[in-house]
Amino acid sequence: MIPFILAVMVGVANTPSVMDQVHTVRIETASGTIELSTAVSISPNHAVTLCIFSSDNSVTVETSSGILFPDSFIVSPDLGMVILIFEDDVFDTYQIPSDIVPEIGERLTIIGHGLSGILAVEGRAREQYPDGSFLLSSDLRDGLMGAAVFNSNGEYVGIITGMIRPDRQFNESDARDYLVLYPSRIWYMWAKLIVLSEEYTEHSFGVITRSTISLTCSRPSGIHIVSVSNGSRAWEAGLRPGDLITHIDGTPVYQPETLRGLLILSDHILEATILRDTYERIIPIPPFEQN
Repeated sequence: MIPFILAVMVGVANTPSVMDQVHTVRIETASGTIELSTAVSISPNHAVTLCIFSSDNSVTVETSSGILFPDSFIVSPDLGMVILIFEDDVFDTYQIPSDIVPEIGERLTIIGHGLSGILAVEGRAREQYPDGSFLLSSDLRDGLMGAAVFNSNGEYVGIITGMIRPDRQFNESDARDYLVLYPSRIWYMWAKLIVLSEEYTEHSFGVITRSTISLTCSRPSGIHIVSVSNGSRAWEAGLRPGDLITHIDGTPVYQPETLRGLLILSDHILEATILRDTYERIIPIPPFEQN
């Protein structure tokens, strides 16, 4: 359950159109070349985008107040994403990324930015990979890398991280273009924690974790427990080194930030599905606020 402070923040946002939440990111390289990408405003002073630039690039964002330089960045190397932070409120419309996963066959709206301006195309969810990403069928156009994806309810459900073009050996009538969607269900907790501006360094769960992604269905993906401190909250909950957390409250999890976010923001005892050796078990994990 989302804390009251977050629910209020989302509720006061004006959402007349998803187009108003999508912004052009201009990336000027050291050679003077300008590349364009897409960011989505997730609070009055935060926007999230694909991390396709380096520290020596000049990055600006188009807003209703003009073209502005972010005051700071928070990068997640594991996710390949970055949140742009402004000291002042610069976005009139925004929304927190959704925890809703698209259904197979669902129609989605993909919004990017090309050289000619804003670009919107329709896509359809075709398949979900073991790592949680989705394959979308859509017409490929320049400007869709890093594009924002919304469902029919206007909820921000992910970001485009790749494009797949058919090999020339296929007949043109049989060939399809595909986009790779990295759903916000995987990274929305990371974004929420940053928007709430809380470090929560006073809380310690007592684990070292990493994301384990399986490319086949022979073994599930999840959060791999590398080590557990003796006597820690994680140890008392029953977690041990080598465990793989595949689900929390019945939802697949892939990134350690998801576990951290749920521990911080949840108000109920979490049910974690653990794969240990070849056996699966469910253990209850109380969130930090119940400590």
